[in-house]
Amino acid sequence: MSLSQGRSYLAIPGPSVMPERVLQAMHQPCPNIYEGGLIELTHSLIPDLKHVAGTAGQAAIYIANGHGAWEAAVSNVLAPGDTVLVLATGRFCEGWGEMAGALGVTVETLDFGNQATIDLAQVEAHLAADKSGRIKAVMAVHVDTSTSVLNDIAALRRSLDAAGHGALLMVDCIASLGCDKFLMDEWGVDLMVTACQKGLMTPPGISFVFFSDKAAAARNAMTRVSSYWDWNARINPEYFYQYFCGTAPTQHLLGLREALDMILEEELDHVWARHEAIARAVWAACEA
Repeated sequence: MSLSQGRSYLAIPGPSVMPERVLQAMHQPCPNIYEGGLIELTHSLIPDLKHVAGTAGQAAIYIANGHGAWEAAVSNVLAPGDTVLVLATGRFCEGWGEMAGALGVTVETLDFGNQATIDLAQVEAHLAADKSGRIKAVMAVHVDTSTSVLNDIAALRRSLDAAGHGALLMVDCIASLGCDKFLMDEWGVDLMVTACQKGLMTPPGISFVFFSDKAAAARNAMTRVSSYWDWNARINPEYFYQYFCGTAPTQHLLGLREALDMILEEELDHVWARHEAIARAVWAACEA
């Protein structure tokens, strides 16, 4: 006898289960993309996204999954021949590095396996040995979806500072933003990528790159950035379509607005505490 007569519930690392409020907000005819409410709604997303990220920096929206945000990040701050240091604690930071390599970036990898967090002493020593500043950026994942390893990003920033190294700190928060505590500016992160389908509770299809003034300066020093990935037009659009380099992802924006409203209503501190309490309950159940 089958017991699967209720509502389908997908329990995988992502996409996560979408709240009914978000699905209902998306379930309406496509709005006008040239004037009216959608434009004002999109303007309202930016400050709330930056609040969730803990940054006063810039935020760019892309019609893409997390891999698209990876490529956007690399394309804006790293040129062919530049070197990036990848701190691998699972499959996803490795994947980000592979994407950088495919774009002509030289990739160095410190692999910490599938259970350990980043060895900060090893990172500091590696960077301190780079006397010429050959390494332009350091890539890390806050939470790796493939391993569930949670890295201490604030401590990683301190390791870069202790080494006296000027590399950009680039962090993947695709699995963690809106779930685990993350404070981009306070922790000294220069560039952060995330996507909508996990803690931001919106079906897959849009992703984001948040960046500091230091990352913006790196972008402006680039000799070439593809028109689609270039974040400059997206953060200061003269026309609405420039937010997305084309047609807006209308239903996703409606859903994201509702998801952000839910986060703001609950408040981030409570969201983080709730996730931590549920995690402890799951760990206790597994141990039992």
